Amino acid sequence: MEGYEENKYGLRELTIEEIKFIAEAGKRLGIKAYKITGGEPTLREDLVDIVGILKSYNSYVSITTNASLLHRHLDRLVEVGIDHINVSLHAISPHVFKIVTGTDLHKRTIENLYLARDYGVKLKINFVVLKEMNEEDISRVIELASKLDASVQFIELHPVGRAVKIYKKHRLPRWKVLEILEDRVVEIKYRIGLHNRPVLLLDNGVRVELVGPVGNFLFCAGCTRIRITYDFKLVPCLNWRGPVIEVRPSLEAAKSFEEKIEVVVRAIREANSMREPFVKYPAKPVSILRPKRDEDFRIGIPKRDGRIDVSPSAKKYMKKRDVGYTELV
Repeated sequence: MEGYEENKYGLRELTIEEIKFIAEAGKRLGIKAYKITGGEPTLREDLVDIVGILKSYNSYVSITTNASLLHRHLDRLVEVGIDHINVSLHAISPHVFKIVTGTDLHKRTIENLYLARDYGVKLKINFVVLKEMNEEDISRVIELASKLDASVQFIELHPVGRAVKIYKKHRLPRWKVLEILEDRVVEIKYRIGLHNRPVLLLDNGVRVELVGPVGNFLFCAGCTRIRITYDFKLVPCLNWRGPVIEVRPSLEAAKSFEEKIEVVVRAIREANSMREPFVKYPAKPVSILRPKRDEDFRIGIPKRDGRIDVSPSAKKYMKKRDVGYTELV
């Protein structure tokens, strides 16, 4: 987290033993993927051990990092089998990078991205789009991704945490990104099972995902996540404002290994039972990718294999702009 102080928060962090409990409970519940986020996970000296534990359960494991300290862990992350790394990079321009991050670590971050590429790590660039701040870098990050053989996730600014204060000023709606990239899109699909994200294949081969959580009923309908906080609380959603599930009190009361695993299993099941879409489906049909257009059209609900039904007006629009689509037979 911003302003992290090890002496203040360190003793409350998840321990290696607790992560083993999570991994075992996850296996019994059929959980197959973990993403280690933060804050900044590379601040933990035992990051590689954590990834190794989760990988030992045949799980898909990724991390989200700002990459400034990635060089400290990269060789060992590769050894334990990290599946991919998301790098938060919200500016290509060094000047804008410093405004966004408050640091002069632009050069090191870019160097570590190339280092990860050289290690053969699958990379995804997370780029939070900020109106009047990093819009000019949208095309630049596409070119960087092409050099890194990386994909890009353009993320709509979400009014949580510190972003609440700047949300109205700097939020750029997700369909604006589509308009900027429109002439470069050769195909549109959906990523099913993870927020039903639109996936754009660009003319240079770069894969782009539009991550738009704000007011997006399809995003919520496709959510499959539960969040574990750094101090072992479970919450069903980033937007959750209800009670959290405290795991440690029950865990400390359990005596045997099996009892402890059952505590975590019950907690995950309880968190799962609390889950519901933060944004519900609307009563009236709306355009998914580009609301409030003069030239409006409907793209149907995505299927599990990523294909979509396309309305006649959408076909006409996409054909006019030479954009490919996949239609169910």
